[in-house]
Amino acid sequence: MTPTSDASRPPGLADPAPLRRTDRDGAAAFAAERRRLREAHATEPKRGGIGWKFGLAVDLALLSLPIPAVIVVPPLLECRHRSVHVGFFAGDSFEACARRRIAARWNHLDARIKMIVRNSGQ
Repeated sequence: MTPTSDASRPPGLADPAPLRRTDRDGAAAFAAERRRLREAHATEPKRGGIGWKFGLAVDLALLSLPIPAVIVVPPLLECRHRSVHVGFFAGDSFEACARRRIAARWNHLDARIKMIVRNSGQ
């Protein structure tokens, strides 16, 4: 192997004499960087605070709306189909059928979430 010259060596890699910093140099550089960042932040145009709140509301809505739709809509469709094509037994109604099936689906979802949290059933 031939020794490489300083001109062919990339800067910052294995310098022959590394620079030594004192604590004063580090503190001064840190203070200068903080001052530069503060000035840059002060000159930035101010945006309204409604943006992140609106984004949070949209995220919550998009996350919370599918769960009730998945829990409620299929039992309602099943009970509607049953009321139109088959009919209910005496004393049963569309509302009772829907309540019963929605409660069953909700309990099933609750049990599945608990299984996932407990890491059981694997």
